[in-house]
Amino acid sequence: MTEDSVEKVKKGIKETGEGLKETGEGLKDGLLETAEGVKEGVEDTAEVVEGTAEGVKEGVEDTADVFEGTAKEATDADTYTGSYEERKSTEFNEAGGKEPVNPEDIASHEPTAVKRDKKQGTTGDPI
Repeated sequence: MTEDSVEKVKKGIKETGEGLKETGEGLKDGLLETAEGVKEGVEDTAEVVEGTAEGVKEGVEDTADVFEGTAKEATDADTYTGSYEERKSTEFNEAGGKEPVNPEDIASHEPTAVKRDKKQGTTGDPI
């Protein structure tokens, strides 16, 4: 091997070392940027989760308020009228009214069931 060849090998090794050093620095910078990006992503995700949790909490509180108000209305004597009160004010309770089985209709012997010919089935077809 000549002296010129040895110098070329030394120069190549030096350039390779410098290239590796630059590559290592580039990898280091890339890793630092990636770590910073991951950190920012985690922080953003934490903010979103916190905001979502707060929204859910408010929604649950609002829903509880609605149920509380509804429960108070349902048990309030001024809001709730019993079925007896409703029956007194309807026209369907009169004899011959629109209710299918009215006690006064039964008492006056009006038929309350369907009458079928004994020679007919339940579909109305002859047997």
